[in-house]
Amino acid sequence: MPTKTPSIISTVLTVLTLLVIGAASMFISLIGLNGFSERAATPALITSLVCNGLSILLATILAWRLPQWLITRFNWNKAGAVLVSVLVSGTLGGALSIITVFIGILIAQV
Repeated sequence: MPTKTPSIISTVLTVLTLLVIGAASMFISLIGLNGFSERAATPALITSLVCNGLSILLATILAWRLPQWLITRFNWNKAGAVLVSVLVSGTLGGALSIITVFIGILIAQV
C-alpha cells in the first residue's frame, strides 16, 4: 500500500504532539483545581484524564486515515498530506484537550 508510510509518520507526529499538549492540559487542570478538596478534585482529574485520552485516540484515528484519503482521493503528494493531517489532527486534539480542562473544573464544582 503506497499510503502506509505517510499514515505512520502522521500518526506518530500527532501522538507526540498531543501527548505534550495533554501533559500541559493536565498541569492546567491541576492549577485550576487548586483550592478544591481532594474529594472533589480527584474525580475531576480522572474525568479530565479519560476525556483527554479519548481525544488523543480520536485525533490519532483521524491522523491515520486522513493521509490515505488525501493521497488516494485527491492525488496529493505525500508530504503535503502528512502536513495537513498533522495540522488538522493536532488542532482537533488540542481543542478537545482544552475542553477537557473545563469539563474537569465543572465536575469539581458539582
